[in-house]
Amino acid sequence: MSIRELTNFEQGPLKVGAAATANVKGTETAIMIMKEGGNAVDAAIAAGHVMGVVEPLDCGLAAGGFMTIHCSSRNKTEVIDFLGTAPRSAKYQLYAVNDINGDFTIRVEGQHNQIGYRSIATPGTLRGFEEAHKRYGFLPMQELIAPAIEIAGKGFPISYKGALRMSRTANVLKTTHACQTLYLKPDNSAPYEGEIIKNVDYAATLKEITKYGADAFYNGDIGQAIIKDIVKNNGFLTNDDLRNYEAVWRNPCHFNFRGLDVLTSPAPSSGPLVFSGLASLNSKHKNEDSHQVLAEAMLKMFSNRRQNFGDPAFILKANASESAETTSLCTIDSAGNAACLTYSNNNHSGVVIPETGILMNNSMALFSPWPDNPNAILAGKRPISSMMPTLLLKDGRVITAIGASGSTRIPTSLMQVLYRLKVERKSLYESITEPKLHAEAETIISDEDLQYIAEPLANKLRLKYVKSPGRDTSMGVVQAINIDIDNVVTAIGDPRAKARGMVC
Repeated sequence: MSIRELTNFEQGPLKVGAAATANVKGTETAIMIMKEGGNAVDAAIAAGHVMGVVEPLDCGLAAGGFMTIHCSSRNKTEVIDFLGTAPRSAKYQLYAVNDINGDFTIRVEGQHNQIGYRSIATPGTLRGFEEAHKRYGFLPMQELIAPAIEIAGKGFPISYKGALRMSRTANVLKTTHACQTLYLKPDNSAPYEGEIIKNVDYAATLKEITKYGADAFYNGDIGQAIIKDIVKNNGFLTNDDLRNYEAVWRNPCHFNFRGLDVLTSPAPSSGPLVFSGLASLNSKHKNEDSHQVLAEAMLKMFSNRRQNFGDPAFILKANASESAETTSLCTIDSAGNAACLTYSNNNHSGVVIPETGILMNNSMALFSPWPDNPNAILAGKRPISSMMPTLLLKDGRVITAIGASGSTRIPTSLMQVLYRLKVERKSLYESITEPKLHAEAETIISDEDLQYIAEPLANKLRLKYVKSPGRDTSMGVVQAINIDIDNVVTAIGDPRAKARGMVC
């Protein structure tokens, strides 16, 4: 089978641009925007809005995340941080209990930090997209939102990943009537892959944003509708939280890996922690087992994260409930500009705001509800996140754009892909599609076809072993674009999600 016969990726010369997203409609939109004269940032924003329609549980107008951007004409790389923030009044009631196994556990009353109105953090998507567009965009924002409006209004077939997500969170989708009627069938079962969903209210909301910009959400009628419903249902988010939200420009974290400049999102992203893992891989000796080196690097990385990591804007610098589902995409244009976007609703709250079509995040679950720890809840604070959209440069030129979804599997997925691609010199397709393992805390998890290696390794390291069935999306879905030494470009959407990459 030739590389072009594989539907999830393409390879060829870069005449206009390349894109990789977890859904064919997102990838096609990014390529269309670059063909119409837009740059990589325009394409990423347009594809991001489309992904908010076709992967509505994972991302959208109520989400938050990061975009790592390289501007070739300025020879500059920056990160826009638009993570959701804690509402000023957010506070949870904790209680102690002995669980079914007799273990002592502290829980949040009513799971309010994970489901429903009290799990909603201040959304950052529109401020983040707005800031990226103001600084680097070329086409008018209305043109970038138009494809998402059309798809939401006409309807779209549910993707493999989308159907899987709806099935796995069907109970949460019943949290509110508006959510239930939008995403579940009359018998409350989840729709199947290929079935059509329309979100006419979301299309109307996007049209309002094309007229009035992000202020329609943060200061206008859309925001008022959101706050009215949240206040009515005893949520934490207020008008002041929306009005005061700001996306933040940050300098990327930098690391040299085998002669390449790795640039990724800084804290509160986990991006910097991957560097310690990459350092371990960089110094690996030939006779060492790569899987053990990877596992030990992962364990060290998460140990550092628990002890020291948090929002740099706060003195407190971490245990939380991070969803395995996120949206990540990347774009590179013919001028050498690049954008890598990762953003998320976390697992979603089950709250759809009536007459807006917006499914709200449950990003308060990313915080630790216990006080006096690095990831504690404070008003306006950003939580620790595993999202880390990443660019690799050689001599000032982007040669790889890579990002992933998958909660804490994001940094470990990227660590493995980069090791295979840059150390073992495998193709990008092999690097993404080979089986993965994940080591965190006291556990090693692997794809089932790596069990023969991962289970003995877990025993050797005195860790618990868990097998992940098949090639599950929860083990990390990676999207990437790579330019080789002959200037041949490969764009791949991870086959785990039946994703898509395109080069034109």
